[in-house]
Amino acid sequence: MKINTILAVEDGNTVATVRRFLGNLLEKHIIDALLVPQEIAHGYSLAQTLVRNPAHLSRANPFSPVMPVNSATLVSRLTADKPRQKLGAVLRPCELRALIELVKLQQASVENLTIIGIDCLGTGEVTDYARLIDETEGPEEERGSRVVAQLQRRITEGSNELLPIPLRPACQMCDFPTPHRSDISLGLIGVEEGILITLESELAAKLGLEEGEAPNREEAIARLVATHSTAREQAYAQFREEVKDIASFADKFATCILCYSCSVACPICFCKECFLRTPTFEPESERYFEWAERKGVLKMPTDTLLYQLTRLNHMVASCVGCGLCESACPSKIPLTVIFRAVGDGVQKMLDYIPGRSLEDKLPVLTAFTQMGSG
Repeated sequence: MKINTILAVEDGNTVATVRRFLGNLLEKHIIDALLVPQEIAHGYSLAQTLVRNPAHLSRANPFSPVMPVNSATLVSRLTADKPRQKLGAVLRPCELRALIELVKLQQASVENLTIIGIDCLGTGEVTDYARLIDETEGPEEERGSRVVAQLQRRITEGSNELLPIPLRPACQMCDFPTPHRSDISLGLIGVEEGILITLESELAAKLGLEEGEAPNREEAIARLVATHSTAREQAYAQFREEVKDIASFADKFATCILCYSCSVACPICFCKECFLRTPTFEPESERYFEWAERKGVLKMPTDTLLYQLTRLNHMVASCVGCGLCESACPSKIPLTVIFRAVGDGVQKMLDYIPGRSLEDKLPVLTAFTQMGSG
C-alpha cells in the first residue's frame, strides 16, 4: 500500500535534501544504480548521469527547470535487454509517460526498474537556463538550488510568472505536471514545508519516513493545470485560425531543412533505422534531373513535407507533448502546437491517453490485432 510522507527540508535547501534521499536509496541497496540529472559546465546545464556511488550525487538537481533530453530514451537503452541490476530512474512526468509508451512498443522494460517521478515545475530552453544561472547571485555550486527555491516559492504563492525566463511552449500547455504510475514520487507543488514523498509503506519504514500530508497540494495542482489549459486552448485556437486547409498546413513546415533533429530528440521515434533515411530516399543523381525536367522546377531537399507528415502519422497517437522536437529544431518550426493539436484530435477519436497506463493497448497494435482476427 502506498502512503504519503513528508521529508523535512534540511537547512532550507530542497535540492540538498533530495540528494541525501536519493543517496539513501543507493546506500540501503534499494537500487544498484541511479539515473539522475546533474549540473554540468559550472551549472549552466544538466546531463543525465548513471550513478553507482552516492558520493557522486553532489551536483544532482532533479527539479532544475531545464530538460536537454527526454530521458525515456536513456532508460530504454539501460533496460531493453533486461539487465539484472536494480535501476532507479528520476523522471519528469512527460519522460515517465514516454517510457510507458516505449515499454508498450517493446523498446524498454520495467523489470528491476524503480521509477522515481518528480513534480515538473516547468522548463526553459537550455540557452535561457544558462543565462538564468549566470544572472543568479551566490556561489556557483548554489545557483541551481537557488533557482529551484525561487520557482518552488512562486508556484506555492500561485504566481503566474513562474520563471524569469520563458517556459518552453510544451511546458506552458502541459496537462500533467505531476507524475503518475511512479514507484516513488517527489512532490513540491502545493507543499509548503518539506517534500511530499509517496511510496510503498514498507519502503517508507525502511527509509525511516513517517506519514504526512500536504493539504493544499490538490488546489495548487488544479490552479497550475488550469493556467496550462488556458494557454493550450489559446494555442489551439490560433493554430486552427492559421491552418484552414492543406496548403496552409504545409506552410507550417516550409522552413524545414531536413536535418532530422526533431526525430532524434523525440522519445517516440524509436525505429532503429528510419525508413526516410534509407537508400529508398537517396535516389541516383540522374533522377533529380528527370524530376526537374518533368516539373520544370524541383525544390531541394525534396522530401521535407513527406518527412514531417510521415513522422506525424507515425507517432501522433503516442505523443506525450514533451516538446523537445521543437527545442531541437534549428528553424524553430512550432512543432509542439502542431503535434499537440493534431494529436489531441487523434487521441480523443481513439479514446487514448499516451503514457496513462501500461494496461492501455496501443491503438496501432489494437488495429493490427483486429485486422488479423477479422
